[in-house]
Amino acid sequence: MGESFFAALRVVCPMVILMIVGWLCRTQGIIGRQEMKAYDRVIFKIFMPLLLFKNIYDMDFSQGLAYKEMIFAAVCLLVNFAFCMKFPPMLTNDPRKSSVIGQAVVRCNYVIFGVVVSEALYGEGNIGMVVMMGVLVVPAINIFSAIILEEGRAGHASPGKLLVAVLKNPMIIGAISAFIFKGFSIPIPAPAWSAVRSIANSTTTVSFISLGVGLDMADAIADKRLLIWGVILRMIAVPVVFMPLAVLAGFRGQSLCAMMVIFAAPSAVASYPMAVAMGADGQLAGQLVCATTILSVITIFLWTFALKSFGLM
Repeated sequence: MGESFFAALRVVCPMVILMIVGWLCRTQGIIGRQEMKAYDRVIFKIFMPLLLFKNIYDMDFSQGLAYKEMIFAAVCLLVNFAFCMKFPPMLTNDPRKSSVIGQAVVRCNYVIFGVVVSEALYGEGNIGMVVMMGVLVVPAINIFSAIILEEGRAGHASPGKLLVAVLKNPMIIGAISAFIFKGFSIPIPAPAWSAVRSIANSTTTVSFISLGVGLDMADAIADKRLLIWGVILRMIAVPVVFMPLAVLAGFRGQSLCAMMVIFAAPSAVASYPMAVAMGADGQLAGQLVCATTILSVITIFLWTFALKSFGLM
């Protein structure tokens, strides 16, 4: 059972180290929060869209799609999205904060945790189900995040204006572009693809360093009620609601592992630069990413232990 614990630990430890590096950069006067905000805009408008483009473009659609799993996941994600649109505003009147909580709950760190956890449990290279589910999960959680943050920024905008704003979001442009290039088999010149991969592969590193620069414990204490609510919703409520449903739906093995990552993985690091760039509460977004990432070492292990104990995974 320890493989799941160490798998989560292998994912989380480098992230924590990168956050510490960012924190040291700020405390040693190398870079300040205001300067980092300019980098956050670059991360949001260039790094993150290229990472999303690369992840979708790299997906192998030739083996077909797991339709039953994808339909189930789509319904659950839609239910979770509807909840995230309605419940967080009940916790606070500040849309900058409520939208951040909604984004944190709906947006999981699927790609990174999915690959590492799946390989730890089923062997190197056995990530086919995670990749197939990524065809749905990756674009969906980015679209839902953009809608939640745009709603928080613009208030109750008309559906038309909201749609236009979401379509102009760099993350959505990156996802749509990837599907177009993939669907029409548009070749990408080797030098250009090399540049895309280089930028995409450095996105997580730059994002977690940026997160460390922006973190402030005093702000975390001030927002502790909302921080606790966000952590409980993302790491406890979502998996407790949806994982039993996945079991009842008959999913086992790698299919159930993919579901576990969707529902039990921590908030994605992309939540932080996207929140900053879209005028939401970046501090709270960063704290939620940090707290859920560290806690995931325990929660991923517990879910894996429970599911394996009952012979489900």
